[in-house]
Amino acid sequence: MGHIISGIKNNGTEQQKEVAYLNRSAFNPVCFAIYSALEAHDCNAFSCGNGTGRNFSKERLLNALSFLGTEEKLEDERAFINDCLANLDENEEIYIEFF
Repeated sequence: MGHIISGIKNNGTEQQKEVAYLNRSAFNPVCFAIYSALEAHDCNAFSCGNGTGRNFSKERLLNALSFLGTEEKLEDERAFINDCLANLDENEEIYIEFF
C-alpha cells in the first residue's frame, strides 16, 4: 500500500500527459506532507490516495512549496511540486490525482 500521486497536464484531452510523479509508502512518516501542503486532505484515504483528483492553481502550488520548507526529507515533495509548476496548462493549473 502506498500513496501514488501524479501531476497530469491537459487532463481529459488528447494531449493529456503525466508530468510529475510522487510515490510514498503508506508507512513512510512523511507520506501525508503532500496532502497538507496542497490542502488536499479530502483526497487522502490514510494508507493511500482515495482515487480522486482535482485542479490546482499556480498560487496553490507556490503556497505548497512554501509550506514544505527546506527539510531534506521533503525534497521529493518539492521536486513533485516544481515539476507541476513547470507544466501548468494555459489556465495556469494542473490536475493532480491521488491513488
